[in-house]
Amino acid sequence: IAEAISIDCEIKYHTGFSQTISVPSCARWLNVSIDWNNAATDLNLALVDPAGRLGQWAPAGSILSNLGRESVSLPYPMAGNWTAVVAWMDSTSESNDVLLSWSVASMTANLQAYLESAANGAVLASLLNAPLLYVTEDTVPEVTQWAVDRLGVNVSFLVDPNNIHSSTLADALGLFSFVQELNNYPLVSSWIKAISGESDVVVTVPMGTGNELFAPSALSGAVHGAPVFSLCGDDNTLTTRAEETWAPYLVGPEIEIYITSRYTTRTENGWYDERIPNRYSMAESADAFQQFLEDRNAFNATSSQAVIIVSPVDNIKVSFDRSLQCHFSPGRIPATDSPAASVMVSRAALHRFIFRTADSADQALLTMYAYTDGATYFDNYFNSHVIQQYDDSVNALESAGFTVDSHVGYSQVFSALSSQPGFWSMSTHGTLTRLPTDPPERPGGLGIFSMRDSDAPYGFEVSVSERESTTDSDQIVNPVAYQAEAVHHVMKNTGDLEQAIGSLGSPIVILTACLLGGSELPLMLMEHGAVSVIASPRTVYFLPAGLACVLMTQAIAVGNTTGSALTQSLKTVSYDYSDPPSGDPRDYANQHVLFGDPEMKLYDTVSDPRVTSVNPMNATFGNHMPGRGVAAVAGLGASSYLPDSLLMLGVDNDYYESTNYSDFISLLPLRRVVIVEPGSLGTLESVMTASASKLDDYVTSGGVLVLLGVSGDIGWLPWPVSLNESNSGPSIVISDPTHPFMSVPNELANATAFQGHFDSVWANLSVLATDGSNPVVVAGVVGAGKLCLTTTTPVGTEQIATVENAVTWGEEPSLVLKRVTMNEYVIWENDRVVVTIEITDLIGTGVEGATVRAWLGPYELPVDEVGEGAYTITMDEQWTSNRTGTYDFRVIAMKAGHDTLSLLLVDFMYIRPSPWLAIGVVAAVAGVLVVGALYIRHRRSGKVFSRPKSRHPSEKQPDRGKEERARQKERDEKADPSEFFGV
Repeated sequence: IAEAISIDCEIKYHTGFSQTISVPSCARWLNVSIDWNNAATDLNLALVDPAGRLGQWAPAGSILSNLGRESVSLPYPMAGNWTAVVAWMDSTSESNDVLLSWSVASMTANLQAYLESAANGAVLASLLNAPLLYVTEDTVPEVTQWAVDRLGVNVSFLVDPNNIHSSTLADALGLFSFVQELNNYPLVSSWIKAISGESDVVVTVPMGTGNELFAPSALSGAVHGAPVFSLCGDDNTLTTRAEETWAPYLVGPEIEIYITSRYTTRTENGWYDERIPNRYSMAESADAFQQFLEDRNAFNATSSQAVIIVSPVDNIKVSFDRSLQCHFSPGRIPATDSPAASVMVSRAALHRFIFRTADSADQALLTMYAYTDGATYFDNYFNSHVIQQYDDSVNALESAGFTVDSHVGYSQVFSALSSQPGFWSMSTHGTLTRLPTDPPERPGGLGIFSMRDSDAPYGFEVSVSERESTTDSDQIVNPVAYQAEAVHHVMKNTGDLEQAIGSLGSPIVILTACLLGGSELPLMLMEHGAVSVIASPRTVYFLPAGLACVLMTQAIAVGNTTGSALTQSLKTVSYDYSDPPSGDPRDYANQHVLFGDPEMKLYDTVSDPRVTSVNPMNATFGNHMPGRGVAAVAGLGASSYLPDSLLMLGVDNDYYESTNYSDFISLLPLRRVVIVEPGSLGTLESVMTASASKLDDYVTSGGVLVLLGVSGDIGWLPWPVSLNESNSGPSIVISDPTHPFMSVPNELANATAFQGHFDSVWANLSVLATDGSNPVVVAGVVGAGKLCLTTTTPVGTEQIATVENAVTWGEEPSLVLKRVTMNEYVIWENDRVVVTIEITDLIGTGVEGATVRAWLGPYELPVDEVGEGAYTITMDEQWTSNRTGTYDFRVIAMKAGHDTLSLLLVDFMYIRPSPWLAIGVVAAVAGVLVVGALYIRHRRSGKVFSRPKSRHPSEKQPDRGKEERARQKERDEKADPSEFFGV
């Protein structure tokens, strides 16, 4: 507006009220709701932030479904006094009882400081190719000091941009190194930029739930050579500005949605359409972000900056990304958890290589169902464009060396995507949901798009040869507007597409359709492999959106990054909020945002031809196996017994002896199976004794430990087992032949020599073999892992078979006691008791058909199976009679192919003596107390029971004197109860 304009308008005020809500620092959520009792009214709720700006409002629901409730959930609200404003239309003559409720969730103090320190430390360590070590605010932990000593550290970078560490820590680091303290944001940014030579930044937010995104953010920072900042930085000021940009996307107060026909038929207008960001809110967001970076010495005023935003779209809305265009080049990593975010960041880092392994990397897919065809359009620079959206896209991609595949039939499109093309552009109709939800789902709507029920190379109004009808001459191909084509129109959604595809390879995707940028579609595509998705969360219009699509495709085809292509197209066609133009742009509707890293490219398939991928888990390059990592199997011993056996079996392993036992312990948690060879415990006893607790932790945490041919003093073992080495023999008797250790994949034979037996065995281990009477092989599930001990020394074929069984044992199913319940827990003699046990495998699936035996103390009890892994033990009234006392409970469960369950629950049940004697004693005591009370009353009044009062007033008796009353009181207090009982 160049000058003042006179406006004739009327402002109408509606009665309401406001409430101040105090929000503390480090707030995670501000949840505000209103309930009211006059269902015929629709109230409005808005939140004004401490700076006096509209922070958010409640999405308006229709009066048909939103009866008496509205709410706002605001992530990361800025600290200070917020104002909740509640009002309703035409309320002067009606009554309404309104309840305003709110809650504030806060994060742990200094959480952001810890996470920013760790993330930027990781980036700096990566750039310096240096180890990253952990310290507390005040001390160097013992394990860190051990690493420092071993590495010979003489220079330390203390990364703490929030400066929360103490001088004690700096002094402790100074004892062994020169310390470079990076104790503010500018220092952190300066060091990282100086080493990397880049001006990119990575931003994220703390979750406060343990599912933090700072680790994948640090990975992105290392790839880009960029610092990592929390957007919550200045006490949630910037996150509040980001949320403000989203408010116009929500259907605001009192729109025309009260007429039923409109509610059911208008899927966009009045609900989603025209929901456009406030340009002043967007500009404020961009200015706030610029100031945020300037405060951290991370702003580059001379060129566009790549900004990687790692956050789910419901925490930081995508309208924030659009507000940063075009001085910044933002890209969103929209993952909802750390593993998914790490995959997306890694895919971007490796895109050039993953792209080349896709099945159809040299092919591009065009799905142009509704698009611009032949329209003339002037851009922001007054340049004229004739938009042939389909033809221009084909020409650009073919010039880049791609074979173009064109389909609009949904089945053919889904199939073509499954063939892993390098690029996909779709132009069609889109919306969030089939009918409007109330209030609308944004962000997070399912995402629906138009296609054809049968295939064609593109959409058309008349025929394939006559795409645009001469009857309208609007240069827009819109098949649904023509009856002959409308009958072939189908609507597909994100779920339909996801069911039809697997891995997409690593394509770049452009979606020219209304609202799909605010749906689940971009995230789903990235989860299936797309490295970049460009889409708009609001309605777009054919001409400007068609031109933007062509400009982006042309820029990407000639080698520009996705971020640069989007930035240049928006500057040409739409609005630049970070550097607003002096005049109005040609279009506001192109609110496209980029999902994915902004520095992705569509590589030339001529200079980067396709290569066949290999499986890194089993591929070998010389002596290098990329997917090996740490071998799953480790052996311990003092001879060639295990190395020879494992070599013959082809099992990848690491073998250790007493001389390098410390290396074995350092990698122990990473092993799946550990086997100790026969007769070696004597040599290993001293080192294993010192690490007994670590072995216990290893097994309990899910590891498999097999000790073959145990001998010597085994008292150090963390499990209660004793050994007697007095007897020996050439063969054993297998007592549990279906146990996996004895039968999978090899059925072990009796012809195995043994030396000694186990005198006593922990009740949680089951006996698999004996010497005829005493255990020589025992095994069981311990915590989440497995343990086996033997006194046997297999040789020959039995040696290989036993070692192979030990290697595979961890993969076999086990019986686990999931839960034990009783029908009652206070048990008396002569009670009926039902114990229910639930037996599952390790993943929690109920196991049916197991042979279950149970004992209560010395008594074995019958067990009945009731289905789905549940078994019951019933003790009737006769059984509990005369069996008072405390009992242990033991259960053994067996099923072919499963590890046997053997478990002892100590002091499981206490059967109390009959309560009647106790009840009699209590009754007698109560009787004595009652009789005593009656006696006291008798002494005081001369009566035990008073008579009913006469209906006629009695003659008034003169009061006794004070002295007589005092004497009577003294006699009462000295009354002897024995006198009353005649003792």
